[in-house]
Amino acid sequence: MRKWPMLAALALTAALALSVAGGVGATESKKPPTAGGKKPPTAGKPSRSATPVFKLRLKPSQEVPAIKGLRADAVGSVTFDLTRNSSGAITSGEVIFYFNYAFPNSVTISGLHIHQGAKGANGGIVVDSGTNEPADADGVGNVTKVVAGTPATLQAILDNPRGYYVNLHTTSPNHPLGALRAQLHNPKKR
Repeated sequence: MRKWPMLAALALTAALALSVAGGVGATESKKPPTAGGKKPPTAGKPSRSATPVFKLRLKPSQEVPAIKGLRADAVGSVTFDLTRNSSGAITSGEVIFYFNYAFPNSVTISGLHIHQGAKGANGGIVVDSGTNEPADADGVGNVTKVVAGTPATLQAILDNPRGYYVNLHTTSPNHPLGALRAQLHNPKKR
């Protein structure tokens, strides 16, 4: 009994099936590549949604003035879930705040905001998460909030992210301007 012809036929069938499956759902452009080998964007079809993500680590040392002696931080992100019109302008959007925080003892989170202000300066709130969490006995927890943002504000932040910062506030009278802060930077796209 010869196994080789049968194995060769099976291998050929498997290779053919893989090549067909690899082509299913492919959306490769039929346009020729531009200089540098990159394909040109599809004309007339701008992205109607985008999701910029600002990954941040909030620290007491970033507050203005800097807070010394507080061993706390928050790690997370601010995500813009945007809808754009055919010309690319933002027509609506939501801001998703997601942070895991750790304080050395009991804490009450009283606010989480995006403020307008360059590094080293304080500024007014432009996006309020609306958070007002109950007391957290062990000081470790999570804040997740989704709020609407105005198109003009979201565009202004995207145009100059370094002119804005995220600030986490607590009820501690020792930190009236906030306990943890991080400056925004260029977002990643998701």
